[in-house]
Amino acid sequence: MYKVSFKVSESAGNLLQELKSSGFVPLYYRKDKGVENYVALIRSNDLNEVKDAILDFAILAKRRGRSGGRDFATIYKVNDQIMGKAFGSTLGGLLGLKLAGIPGLVLGALGGLLAGEILDVNLGDSIVGVEQWPISLTD
Repeated sequence: MYKVSFKVSESAGNLLQELKSSGFVPLYYRKDKGVENYVALIRSNDLNEVKDAILDFAILAKRRGRSGGRDFATIYKVNDQIMGKAFGSTLGGLLGLKLAGIPGLVLGALGGLLAGEILDVNLGDSIVGVEQWPISLTD
């Protein structure tokens, strides 16, 4: 699995639908000083597929009037770990059981599992490379 951080020029609206259409699972985005930063996951173990999806996203972003720079896409390899998910679901389940009984156990375990997955993705990554905005899409 790979995590990709995109930087594109700011404009009205966001590109979350374009990320989904390109095969990414959006995690979050933020706007900062005329630049939008999107972070998304892609469930693929092939780096070439990831680069193709980045190109697809660039094409869709260009249709919306956006552009990127030399650091358009930063690619991270996410190591599949289970420690965060196990710790999160156990802690969430125990707290849910203590506070709300059996329904709290189920909801706490699910919430802890989600929090553990996010923790694993953010802490278990290593940088693979940086892609620039495709030359063929520049004005």
